[in-house]
Amino acid sequence: MSFLSRLASSTEAEAPGSWHTAREIAQQPEVWPRVLDMLEARAAAVRDFLDRSGASGSAGSEASVVLTGAGSSDFVGRAAAASLGARLGRCVSAVPTTHLVTHPVSRLDPHRRLVVVHCARSGDSPESVAAWRILHKARPDASHVVITCNPSGALAGASAADTGSLLLTLPPETNDRSLAMTSSFTSMTLCVIALGWMEELAMLRRRVAPVCAAARRIILEEADTLAEMAARPFDRACYLGSDVLEGVMNEGALKMLEMTAGKVITVSNSFLGLRHGPQVFVNHRCLVVAGLSADAAVRRYERDLLGSLKEKGQGAGMVAICSEPDAAPAGVDALVSLAGAGSQPVIADDLRVLTDVVVCQVLAFAASRARGLAPDNPSPDGVISRVVQGVTLYDT
Repeated sequence: MSFLSRLASSTEAEAPGSWHTAREIAQQPEVWPRVLDMLEARAAAVRDFLDRSGASGSAGSEASVVLTGAGSSDFVGRAAAASLGARLGRCVSAVPTTHLVTHPVSRLDPHRRLVVVHCARSGDSPESVAAWRILHKARPDASHVVITCNPSGALAGASAADTGSLLLTLPPETNDRSLAMTSSFTSMTLCVIALGWMEELAMLRRRVAPVCAAARRIILEEADTLAEMAARPFDRACYLGSDVLEGVMNEGALKMLEMTAGKVITVSNSFLGLRHGPQVFVNHRCLVVAGLSADAAVRRYERDLLGSLKEKGQGAGMVAICSEPDAAPAGVDALVSLAGAGSQPVIADDLRVLTDVVVCQVLAFAASRARGLAPDNPSPDGVISRVVQGVTLYDT
């Protein structure tokens, strides 16, 4: 049993300041099938709504689909947009609510129908509510899907009363009590991805099964190795991924920044993008976290970049996440193989958000504790809070 598993199976009194986050990370492989259960129970209504809104269905009525949220909820969209677009055959983009509040129509196609998918853990943040209100004013013809972990939130209440909206409430345990989003992030992302699989949910469930198995193994068998890496004397971290995995690493970088209360400064980028200036960030006190693509053609570029960092002596250590044990280059300090030592199916990049972000969550959790912080609330001075506060909203 890993340190994380022990904490998750203890009590709040035995692990003050850490128990909620440990439990919320550890529960994810058991929560994901419940997200699919919810969608199966509502499959007919969801399919009907997607067809009527133009998000799916016959040609001639296609809608643009915008995924929106703030912070981690924005990264849900960045990690899921490509997969959802490929499945729906629609233009799907991620536009944060923080942009929609200030520039409500700049990224919306005025010539197409519009479906907005709102992702929100609490649904009570100022931008979530403001984006909902502003979009209803700017595009009254738009349809809305709200994916939230909080049935009592303002966004859930507004969408439940709106005939042009579909409310999808995730299982109650996804409404994380910790400051940093963990199970809420992965569960909302799976729900977004699943919108493209509503005609084939049974197939998606079969694809998710090995993902759950890999995540359990990370939590049970890899967490201690990740904790050793997290205890190294680094004060910055660089997260790398390609295409959908870059969106995953955006979230991974945010988890480290949040849980260490800024004691570890982070950046995230694509492997090729790092070469165009940001590579200077990687010094001798910088941990490198790399999500290597399951696509061998893409991986050639990724391995070259990691080799370049090694040759130049950059980095305080390197964590590599890969689909198979032999997919990572030699010389990495910690290798997380999603297939383990057995012959598990290769997990495609579109579902790697569920596995790779678990690695990032465990790493950030361990780094927080190693620096004497409480992961449940690493910012007791209130610089950041579970629900964003202090935003003044102005009439547009």
